[in-house]
Amino acid sequence: MASIVTRLSIRSKNLFANSLSARHDKVHSVDADADRRIKTIKAASGSPFTLIDATDYFASGETVFVFIKNTTTVASKFIFVKIGSQVIAKLKPGAYALIPWFVADGSTDLLVYSNDASNGVKVEYFAVKETT
Repeated sequence: MASIVTRLSIRSKNLFANSLSARHDKVHSVDADADRRIKTIKAASGSPFTLIDATDYFASGETVFVFIKNTTTVASKFIFVKIGSQVIAKLKPGAYALIPWFVADGSTDLLVYSNDASNGVKVEYFAVKETT
């Protein structure tokens, strides 16, 4: 069985009066069938691109680990992430998100759009279903 190890590390010396340091590691069992791609997103907010079709992962409520990264280094080129009609993230250049997406039904897709419909913004992503 395949697995993904996630590590969240948060550190700051000047955010609070005392320094902050926390690290959380977790191993997740996942399907061996993962989807990984790099795409240039030219879609605008009025017609977002379906990055992940919910019907590909829906079977009575599945959790899908989704990693999305805005790979551009050009300032002011953003990727916006939507689930259904709700914008859940704005990824600035080099920013990424790891989302444990609960696919509650087969009609609520994960969508993306950029603020550069002419040239587009390159996004790297992968999706894999969590197993129990």
